Amino acid sequence: MEKVFVPIDRRLTEAVKSRLEGKPHLTLNWITPHSKWGIHSTYNDNLRMLNLFRGGPTIWVSEKDAQSIGLEDNDWVEALNGNGATVARVVVSQRVPEGMGMMYHAQEKIINVPGSVTTGKRGGILNSVTRTVVKPTHMIGGYAQLAYGFNYYGTVGSQRDEFVILHKIEDKDIDWLERELTPEREANPNPPGIK
Repeated sequence: MEKVFVPIDRRLTEAVKSRLEGKPHLTLNWITPHSKWGIHSTYNDNLRMLNLFRGGPTIWVSEKDAQSIGLEDNDWVEALNGNGATVARVVVSQRVPEGMGMMYHAQEKIINVPGSVTTGKRGGILNSVTRTVVKPTHMIGGYAQLAYGFNYYGTVGSQRDEFVILHKIEDKDIDWLERELTPEREANPNPPGIK
């Protein structure tokens, strides 16, 4: 019998929409460019830069997208899909095209990251909603990436081409998880019910 390989449907978000319980939401193309002020987390995670820009992780969306679901600048939002979830403040900007959610690369989970309302775990980072896709042309020629795999086996931005569901989290629903991590919470899949 011949094997048939079916590509991953990277736009598949229906499985997580049921978790939103009818909340207004956006389906956005997720991109994660390099940091506006640093190289990975270098220069970005210092007190001056954190004070200059909101002091924690942010997700950028367009003005029109934000308006369509009642988001205002600096609201808490959650971005989720079948891979996981991330929680951050929203930056409403004219610089971002409609239909796109952007989270700058390497925003660390060191401060100002509440729990995800979907998973019950700490809010996650930009890669919580992505997956690695190997570029076939990088698997030829015996180059260094074939021998070194500290983080993942992916050397190009193709793994960033994901779609997420973005919704607002009301301030009263923010959970800082300032309690013991129970085995039940630790076993909770990201997000629950997604296989």
